[in-house]
Amino acid sequence: GHPARSARHELHQAGGARDRPHVGNEPALLAHEAEHVRLLEALVARWRGQEDRLERIAAAMLAGEDWTVHLKGLPLVEEVPPQAGEACGRDLRGADLSRHLKPPLEIREAGESAAAVVAGITLEAMQNNTPLPGISPFPADLEGAEQTAVAIRRGETILLARAQGRPVGVVRVARRFEFRQHTGGVDYAELSSLAVLPDYRRQGIGARLLAAAEARARADGFAWALLRTTREVGLVPYYERRGYRVVQVRQLTYPDSPTFLDVLMTRALVPAEGESRSGGRRLLGASLA
Repeated sequence: GHPARSARHELHQAGGARDRPHVGNEPALLAHEAEHVRLLEALVARWRGQEDRLERIAAAMLAGEDWTVHLKGLPLVEEVPPQAGEACGRDLRGADLSRHLKPPLEIREAGESAAAVVAGITLEAMQNNTPLPGISPFPADLEGAEQTAVAIRRGETILLARAQGRPVGVVRVARRFEFRQHTGGVDYAELSSLAVLPDYRRQGIGARLLAAAEARARADGFAWALLRTTREVGLVPYYERRGYRVVQVRQLTYPDSPTFLDVLMTRALVPAEGESRSGGRRLLGASLA
């Protein structure tokens, strides 16, 4: 029969009495299970390389438009009947929505005119870095719009991410030398103030901002990137998965705040061929300083 109709029928009947072979018929049972595995694999496989399609779907959803128009040409989509007024059936079977259903993102360097926007995103993100909404026990060196504008004028780079035109995240790149004992004795690019608005987290925006900051640092001639994170916030594994290694852990105490661990992490931006220059140690191997 028609493969699309067959796929819909087989998946719809999975587990039903009419579609299930006799318990004692083991070869038929195995064939039946193998067929369902094949059909499920086909539904997943049709989404490979379709990240742009899912971005267009996400953008249409956010705009309140008919997002099913972006399903045209997708294999097996004709199995799902369209609703009145829609181009295709609402068929998202097999899609990895947790990774790819996200709006298009634009990352550009922020000018002084965006200083207030940058300061606002940083403040909101820093106040929501624990499960307690709007409350954080950890200190944050927050700058207002004027201080942010001054930082831009003195040469620091601030990258601003926009989703559907809305500012949603920032990261800062600046030349530093304070911890160059961890970067081969040379100045490095400090990546700081990486912040994404709470409603836009878990969409890969932070990772893309981090990558953009690294690319900018590399273009500016830096061999190393260094960042700092509060250990108790729980982001050390996040940065480790992106190539950073712990090189120092400092115990810090500020007035009216808990004592906490300040973690320094580095990543080589231009490693020598065939070797890694990340050079640091995982947190369990780092010493307090």
